[in-house]
Amino acid sequence: MNTCFSYPKWEEIPSIDLYLDQVLLYVNQVCAPVFTEKEKGLTASMVNNYVKHGYLTKPDKKKYQRQQIARLIAITTLKSVFSIQEIAQTLNTLQTQASSEQLYNAFVDYMNQGIDPSNPIIQSSCQTIKLYHHTLSLVTHHFEKEETK
Repeated sequence: MNTCFSYPKWEEIPSIDLYLDQVLLYVNQVCAPVFTEKEKGLTASMVNNYVKHGYLTKPDKKKYQRQQIARLIAITTLKSVFSIQEIAQTLNTLQTQASSEQLYNAFVDYMNQGIDPSNPIIQSSCQTIKLYHHTLSLVTHHFEKEETK
């Protein structure tokens, strides 16, 4: 995981509604540093499945709002470690405790700056992601050293 990488805060996510192709471009640009080599990023079929299964609210007139984009950033980041069902269940549980903006900004604060959120679910999820990516980088680095010997 790129340590110079920074997620956008809630207010930095586009405030205008975006069409699916714009959402895909934006979310994949935001999340590109956390993708592993085998991950392809967010696709239209993934978003359509998330909507179909209720993990993401339906777009309004084929346009996605800030709340949906923030949720897709979180899902895209978390899916390298958790199943989509686990992510959806976690996000739905969290939504009963705080607003989307508060939850997303707590996620971003921890991922960007290591600021501990008051919510242990967000903290634990973010730690898991960071540890996963750290482990991958150690394994990759070790593998590269072995190849150069």
